Amino acid sequence: MLWWNDRFPCEKHEPIRIAIVESAGVHDEVTAALVYAFGGHPNAELRLYFAKQRYKSDVIINDLELETPILSVNNSNTFKDDVKNLPPPHFVISTTCELDMEKRESVVNPLRHLLHNETTHLFCLVHHADYWNKGKHVDVVREWVDQERVDFIGLSQHTVDFLLQKSVTQWKDLQATVTARTFPPVFPINQTNEESSSEVSLAMQGDYAPERRDYKRIFGSLDNVVKKMNGTTDLTSGQPADKVKLHLIGHGPHVQVPENIRNNVAFDEDLSYPDFYRLLSKSYAVIPAFASDTYLDRKASSTVPASLIAGVPLVASEKIIAAYSYLPREAVWLSEPDEREMETVERVVGDAKAYQDKKDKVQAAAKKLMKQNRLNVRKWMDEDFRKSGIVPADADTGSS
Repeated sequence: MLWWNDRFPCEKHEPIRIAIVESAGVHDEVTAALVYAFGGHPNAELRLYFAKQRYKSDVIINDLELETPILSVNNSNTFKDDVKNLPPPHFVISTTCELDMEKRESVVNPLRHLLHNETTHLFCLVHHADYWNKGKHVDVVREWVDQERVDFIGLSQHTVDFLLQKSVTQWKDLQATVTARTFPPVFPINQTNEESSSEVSLAMQGDYAPERRDYKRIFGSLDNVVKKMNGTTDLTSGQPADKVKLHLIGHGPHVQVPENIRNNVAFDEDLSYPDFYRLLSKSYAVIPAFASDTYLDRKASSTVPASLIAGVPLVASEKIIAAYSYLPREAVWLSEPDEREMETVERVVGDAKAYQDKKDKVQAAAKKLMKQNRLNVRKWMDEDFRKSGIVPADADTGSS
């Protein structure tokens, strides 16, 4: 696909210049998904700016198969220098927009400079939709909104809905149209075929703080899962019960584990991203265990896309399916009404055929989402180019 720049006829076939900025040192998985999606364009070039690359996230990005070259990977503090010294990017993607827009020297000032360049468009990733009613970051982005040169991106449809219906409606003197897109943050990983294990692995990620999850109930249900897989109500026999393992992937002080299931709980801490997805990919079920209902109406959980990336089924209620509408119901362990997550696991665990069927559907869903993400970002860029006049409205760019 060729992008036409009628304002610069000598550069009609110039590559699209894309800058991806993450200045807070967080959301590595979202960054990887953005690199994969925007890097799927056949006529573009990427420059990446990171505050840091944690837990070997650079390995994940280096393994991505892209259609377009990554020209540079630099610290986010160098973004301002490149804005001064290099041709302006056609698109800047702010990966953590709430935090990026607080960085006056390294992000805000260079963006203000680019605002005067009529060929630059901004993509603003929203992680907490309820943070967008007011604030310095809102004031900065409003400058782009008022010129209709920014697209907001939410990581699930429910965050986009909250942004538009609850936060943007509180902005004063809004005359411009606000555009918001949905982008499930999914990307491919290298899956190695390891020897099958007799362990039935369950996975749950996040802070170990007891006030965030009902561990008493979780451990009680795990006891029932162990009994079911062991085929006996007597756990004194020892080893056979070890085939069930709940992997608590996270950080913080360890919670107390009852003696009778101590061999069935593992604390997996500070894993690299390759190790994290490797462990997750062996799971029979990924348990979201949301700390609050805010993950269902205003912010997006990383656990949902992580299950898709790893290729294993998530335990999901009807509320989760409704909020994360990109998640096919046939690709999850669906909870019955009023059923807790570990109770769902207890009901479905041990069915090897159903598990393989779910895995196949999860992997198919992830593949479809990744393909759709690449198509979507090309469509968004095409629409933004046409809106700005860089591509004539009647031009055939081959984007269909």
